[in-house]
Amino acid sequence: MFGQYGDIILVHGDNIVSEAIQNLTQSFFSHAVLCTDPGKIAEMTRHGFRHRDNYYLTDPRPFIVLRHRILFPENPMAHYYIKNIKNCINNYIKNPPKYDYFEVLNQAIKLILSRGEDIVRDGETYIPFSVLLFASERLICSAMVDSVYEAAGIELFPNRLSKHTTPADIASLSTGKKPALLEVFRSPNFKN
Repeated sequence: MFGQYGDIILVHGDNIVSEAIQNLTQSFFSHAVLCTDPGKIAEMTRHGFRHRDNYYLTDPRPFIVLRHRILFPENPMAHYYIKNIKNCINNYIKNPPKYDYFEVLNQAIKLILSRGEDIVRDGETYIPFSVLLFASERLICSAMVDSVYEAAGIELFPNRLSKHTTPADIASLSTGKKPALLEVFRSPNFKN
């Protein structure tokens, strides 16, 4: 079994919508979830907050598991932060978070337009609702991860609202000279 409470799973989708999200965010990944109890995950989709069995264990899609530096067991404060993450997830289970979907769609539009990939119909910018819906779903998942970390006292992106976080942003924290997130597991079918 991989993943401790609070680890982040970044998933590479293999359908046309996931590919669109990956292209929009210039990332290999299109979805983000949190590891919770053994064999369980917490994730947010357009259908709402879910705490369920970790279906990625048997899913063919490539994924990686990342752990924040301060959550490694040798850190004496790790227990404190993990406890805070558990408290937040337990609160979400009891009171599933509600998202302002209009704001999320607004963020999806900004993301699409910021990439300079306007879709034009009859001379007007046109973005199909399906693209907005699935782009917003991917933003919702990342916002949930970021907001749980923030509630636990871990600022992934200081001075930025969690609703602006994408899977690409989370992945970026695992690169560089001193990454905040370290890879602890890679699915056998991961080829990037």
